[in-house]
Amino acid sequence: MARSIPETVSAIVGFVRKSLLELENPSNARHMQDYMKSKMPFRGVMSPDQKMIFREVVKRHKFNSFKLYINVIEDLWDADYREERYIAISIARKFKLYHTLEALDTYEMMIRTGEWWDYVDAISANLIGSLLVKYSDEMNPLIKGWIVDENIWIRRSAILSQLRLKEKTDKKMLFSFCKKCLHEDSFWTRKAIGWALREYSKTDPNSVHRFIQSHEKSMSTLTKREASRYLIFG
Repeated sequence: MARSIPETVSAIVGFVRKSLLELENPSNARHMQDYMKSKMPFRGVMSPDQKMIFREVVKRHKFNSFKLYINVIEDLWDADYREERYIAISIARKFKLYHTLEALDTYEMMIRTGEWWDYVDAISANLIGSLLVKYSDEMNPLIKGWIVDENIWIRRSAILSQLRLKEKTDKKMLFSFCKKCLHEDSFWTRKAIGWALREYSKTDPNSVHRFIQSHEKSMSTLTKREASRYLIFG
């Protein structure tokens, strides 16, 4: 049964889709789809214009309830064109008041159905990471389940969830996640481990250095190269 869409949600989603249609560029769309290796088509609207649409949405609408926030995100996620999902992520990130455990099911749905790096990385670092900081007691057991999930994008999300946390990073958990996945031969996992370690090396280079040295034999060349980019090995 189709969900009844409140008029405000319909107006916001309709505005986004109408704005993307007006800025449609078929030539750009082909290049963007090829680059992203995407089955879902693009309108061909470049990032600056996507941001312009997003800013106009925020200017016109107050997003004064959690229900409105979630419904707009989910309706835009049910997309015909990839840019709609990019704007959904921008809206999700913008309203930090609604970064609550109640939103977690929606964020997880976005990861599981998005299944590509352009979605998953932004959601992991900015939305899942936000929940980890605000609700560590509830989130830590859950995210520890994600690192052994059969879905590679959920595992990637667990690895990248602390990407922006700097001093708030739970380094024991970060290193545990990296260690659990070192055996994987997927580019996406190897890259995620290297990226996560590289970012944390800006905060605690000595700990990352020791982790690399301890696990070097199990670490892919890609992972080590990414992880050690800002480190000096003696």
